[in-house]
Amino acid sequence: MQTIWITGGSTGIGFAVAKKFLEENWRVVISSRNEEKLNKAVEKLKKQTNKKEIFYKACDVSKYNDVKATVAYIETYISKIDIALLNAAAYSPNRTQEFDIENYNLLIEVNLNGTINCIDVLKNYMKGRNNLISVVSSPVGFRGMPTAGAYGMTKAAQLNLAESLYFDFKKLKINISVINPGFIDTESTKLNSFKMPLLKPPSYAADKIFKGLTGKYKFEIFFPFIVVFSVKIMRFLPLKIYSFIWRKLGNF
Repeated sequence: MQTIWITGGSTGIGFAVAKKFLEENWRVVISSRNEEKLNKAVEKLKKQTNKKEIFYKACDVSKYNDVKATVAYIETYISKIDIALLNAAAYSPNRTQEFDIENYNLLIEVNLNGTINCIDVLKNYMKGRNNLISVVSSPVGFRGMPTAGAYGMTKAAQLNLAESLYFDFKKLKINISVINPGFIDTESTKLNSFKMPLLKPPSYAADKIFKGLTGKYKFEIFFPFIVVFSVKIMRFLPLKIYSFIWRKLGNF
């Protein structure tokens, strides 16, 4: 039986992915900062899937020693990690479009430093095993967007990091991939004040992620195609046209 470790696994996309992998007879370990939420999530997953191979370990990915202890615990007492899905993220759109240093620092600590912490610890266990580390990023990282200065910056950094490690980790025999979901109906997207085309449920994301992670290896997994591809195309638009599109989508 293969094992996946999911950070940010107690809610949203992480929870849905945990459920999907359990249904497909994987051993699943979920982590987040809140142990109470993790415990409730595990009990819920057991009831929904009638599977027992679900475990949890509280972990604050922004704290290196937390990550180190968590990965050591999983590898020692549960199982070797075949796939690590780095999904933990902080999200806080700035509605006033003002520069909020506290928000920037929070998102850097969780989204960027948390990813780096996990990768640094995991590489010591995974090297030579041809395992997979997958980073959940976002199309927001493709180009600057209104109210997403902090979030978009961290997601752009994740994309750049993953692409660099795609080359650098070949010698370690560790595979790296990145996941760029479109708009998924979670607690985070409910904070958005603009129109979200083709908003999908977490189960949709889970199905796409499972197929992408367990099928033939590919560096980038993205969905829905039309949404993410459109954002990719917008990277090449002149700023005036790009700005006009955003004015039509929201009050920016």
